[in-house]
Amino acid sequence: MMDRREFFLKLCALSGSLVLPVGCNQDGGTASVGLPDGSTSTAVAFSKQSFLNTIDTVFSVTHDVYGVVDLQLNLVTDEIYTPEAEQFSISLSGPELPVLEEASYAVYNDDLGNIDLYIQPGESGNGQLKYIAVFSLLNT
Repeated sequence: MMDRREFFLKLCALSGSLVLPVGCNQDGGTASVGLPDGSTSTAVAFSKQSFLNTIDTVFSVTHDVYGVVDLQLNLVTDEIYTPEAEQFSISLSGPELPVLEEASYAVYNDDLGNIDLYIQPGESGNGQLKYIAVFSLLNT
C-alpha cells in the first residue's frame, strides 16, 4: 500500500508527461511535429541531460498580466517511480513577487528555445520564490 505522499509524487511525475509536445525524442535533438493545418513546428526534445546542461541559466516565463518573469534553473533531481520512464524534476528560483500560479507557461531559454512548461510554486525565502516542474518521459 502506498502512502498519500508517495501517491502524490507518483501522480505529479506521471502528469508531467501530459504537457510535453507530441513528437519529442530523447536524444537531445529536436523533432518536427505535424500541426492540424498541415504545417509543421519544431518541438524541443526534453531529457534530464538537456536540463542539466542549462543549470544556472535563465528561463523567461511569459505571463499575461506580469509580462516576462525571469527564473533561474538551480537543480535537476531524479524522481524514479517506474523503470519505463525517465523521471526527474527541475527547481527554478525567481523573485518573491509576482507569484506565478500553478499553470502551464510559454517559456524561453537560450539553450532550449521556446517551450511550454507546467510549473508549481513552492517555498519562499531570502527574497526568492522557488518553483518546480516534474517530468515523466516514456523510454522509447
